[in-house]
Amino acid sequence: MSANKVPVPASSRFSIGIDVGGTFTDLACGDGASLWRAKSPTDPQNFGRGVLGACRLVAEQIGLSLEELLSRVERFGLGTTAVTNALVEKQAVKAGLLTTAGFEDTLDMARSRRVPEDGWLVPPWSPIARSAVVGLHERTEREGTVLAAADLDEVRARVDELIENEQIQALAVSLLWSFKNPENERTVVEFLRREYPELPVFSGVELHPSIREYERTLVAALNAVLSNALDGIEALAAELESAGLTAPLLLLQTSGGTLSLAEARRSPIVLVASGPAAGVMAAAEVCAAEGLQNAICGDMGGTSFDLAAISGGQPQRSERGELHGMIIAQPRVDVLSIGSGGGSIAWVDGRGLLRVGPRSARAWPGPACYGNGGTEATITDALVVLGYIDPASFLGGTMVLDRGASLRVCATLGEKLGLSAEETAWGIREIALAEMTKATRLHAGSTGLDPRDLSLISYGGSGGLFTGSIAAITNIPRVIVPPAASVLSAFGAASADVRRQRIKSANILFTEADPAAIDLDLKTLGSGVFQDIADDGVPEDRRVVTYDVGVRFYRQNSEVSVIVDGGAFDSAAIREAFYAEYASRYGAGAIGRNAPLELTFIRAVGTGRLPRATFPVDEAERAGATPQPAGHRSVFIDRDAAQELPCYRTYELVPGDTITGPALADDVDTTVFVPRGATLTMSERRSLRLDVNVS
Repeated sequence: MSANKVPVPASSRFSIGIDVGGTFTDLACGDGASLWRAKSPTDPQNFGRGVLGACRLVAEQIGLSLEELLSRVERFGLGTTAVTNALVEKQAVKAGLLTTAGFEDTLDMARSRRVPEDGWLVPPWSPIARSAVVGLHERTEREGTVLAAADLDEVRARVDELIENEQIQALAVSLLWSFKNPENERTVVEFLRREYPELPVFSGVELHPSIREYERTLVAALNAVLSNALDGIEALAAELESAGLTAPLLLLQTSGGTLSLAEARRSPIVLVASGPAAGVMAAAEVCAAEGLQNAICGDMGGTSFDLAAISGGQPQRSERGELHGMIIAQPRVDVLSIGSGGGSIAWVDGRGLLRVGPRSARAWPGPACYGNGGTEATITDALVVLGYIDPASFLGGTMVLDRGASLRVCATLGEKLGLSAEETAWGIREIALAEMTKATRLHAGSTGLDPRDLSLISYGGSGGLFTGSIAAITNIPRVIVPPAASVLSAFGAASADVRRQRIKSANILFTEADPAAIDLDLKTLGSGVFQDIADDGVPEDRRVVTYDVGVRFYRQNSEVSVIVDGGAFDSAAIREAFYAEYASRYGAGAIGRNAPLELTFIRAVGTGRLPRATFPVDEAERAGATPQPAGHRSVFIDRDAAQELPCYRTYELVPGDTITGPALADDVDTTVFVPRGATLTMSERRSLRLDVNVS
C-alpha cells in the first residue's frame, strides 16, 4: 500500500515483517531506502491466505512478482495469533501431567486465584484435566537432596494408563523442587523421550528452571496442550519456501525478540501476544529516532487497544503475565489490552445502557460497512457515520466502505435507546474514547512515569483518530504517529532482534550470596546463550550478551530485574540500582533500607542483530510551511452538528509542514484527527508530531 510506486535497484534485498491480526494481516517491507506496506483481510480458518495476500500486494507495489520478491528477501519475520487463539478458544490437544505424588491438584488450585464467569468467581481454566494428572512416588527436598529416586517402571505404567484411558497426545512433567535439583525430572523426561518417541514431552525445569511450583508446572502444561498450535505455521513456511523464500522464518515472541520455528516448537507459549510485543519494540525504535526516552505506546487495531510503556528508551518488561486468570511465567513486554478496536461491537445491556466491546466483529463478517453481511454496529461504523473515515479512500481506495450500512446498524441500535443513527455513533465513539483514556491513565500511573513528561506513540489502523483526544485528557503533551503507523507491529517483526535467554533460580539473601559463585553461574549462562544465538544463524560480531538478576525485599511476591554491568556481581551497586528502580515504580517512601534483600534469579540474555527494515529519512529540501488541504469533509467533532474540516494528504507533506486543528490528515491506510487547538508537524523521519493543549 503506497501512494506512489517507487522503482528499486535489481540488487535490492528486502526485509519483510508480518503481523497477523484479528481483522487484517499487516505487512511492512523495507530495503534500507524505502518502506512499503500492505493490509490483507485475515482468514481465521487459514491465516496463511492473508500472509500470501499481503505479500502479493507489496510485490505489486514494488513491481515484482511474488516469486521475485520472496527470492530477494533476506529476513522474514512473523507475528502470529495462532497460539493465542488456541488458548482463547481452548483448541488444545489432550495432554497428561506427571508430577510428584501428593501434588496432583497444583493446577486446579491455581494459587487460589478466581476469575469472573457468568456472574460467578471460578478457578481459571486448567489446561490438563484432573483425570489426566498422575503422581509419581519420587521426592526431592527443598535443599535439593533426592529422598526417593524416580521409579521408571512406575513411570511406564502410569504413561501407558494415560495413553489408554485418557488418549493423551502430549505429556508435561513437573516434579517438586526440580529447579533445586533436576535429577529426577531429567531422568523421567529422558526415559519418556526414548521410550515414547512419538509423544511430545515438555519438562517444567527445562522450560522454566525457577521457583514457584504452579508457574513452572503451568508452563509445561500449556506447552503440552499447544504442541500442535504451530502446525499451520509450518504449512505456511513450506508454502513460502515453494514460492521462492530462502530466508528462514523468524517468529516473534512475547519478550519482543525473534526465534526460529524449531525453537518455538520447543516452547509454543512464548508466542502468546507476540504481535503487540512487536509493536512496542518498533515504538522503541521510533522513540530512539525522535530522541525520546519515556513514552506510552497506544496500538488500536481491529480487536483491541494495547498499551505499553517505554522507560529510558527501553520497553518495560515483566517476569510473569496473566492470561484468563492463569499466571504465565514467561518474560514479556508488559502490555495492557482492552477490547476497544475498530471491530469492537456496540450493544445495549440489561439496564438499557450503551456498551462497546469486548466482543469483536473481527475479519468476518467485520463491521457492517465492509459489506460482508455484518449486522451489528462497531466503532468503525460509528467513525464512518461521523465522517472521521472517508468510505471512498479506505485502504488507499482499494476497499470502498458502505456508509449506508453503517447508518442502518447505528439506527437499529439507536432505536433501543431513543437515539438517531448519528447520536448513537457519537455515543459509541465517546464510550470507546472514555475506555481507552481510562486505560491509558491507569497504565501511565502504574509505570511510575509522569504523564507530563511523556509522549504517546500512536499506531494501529484506528489509533490516530483517538490518541490526540486521549493525550489531551490525560495531560500527555505530545503524540507521535510514526510512518507506517497502521502496520507498525509488522515493522517490528521486520526489525526485532533475535532474543534468547537462560535463567537459573537463586533464592538467597544478599548477605549469603557468594559473588564468585554467581559470577561463574553468569559466565556459564552467558556462554550457553551465546551459542544459542549462533545456532540461530547470527554471526559472532552481531551477538551481544547482557546479564540481569531478580531482586526483591525478603519474602515479597514479585521481584525487580536489575542489570549486572559487565557480568560481574557487585552487591552494593545492584542494591542501589534496585532501590532506584523500585522508587521509580512505587515511590521512594515504599523503600525500607533496613529490610533484607533477596536474590531470586540470575539470567543471561542474548540478542543478535540480523538484516532489518528501517525508517527512511525524508531528504526533501523545501522548507516547511502551511500546506493546502486536499479537500474538506463533514465531521462530527461535537455531538449536535457536523462541520466541514480541512483534510490533508499525509504523503504529500514535507518536513516542517504544520497543520492546525481541527483537521484530518489522511494517509493511505490511516487517518489522524487533529483536535481543536492542537498542531500537527511533519518530521524529517516522516513521523507526525501532534502537540496538544494540556492543563
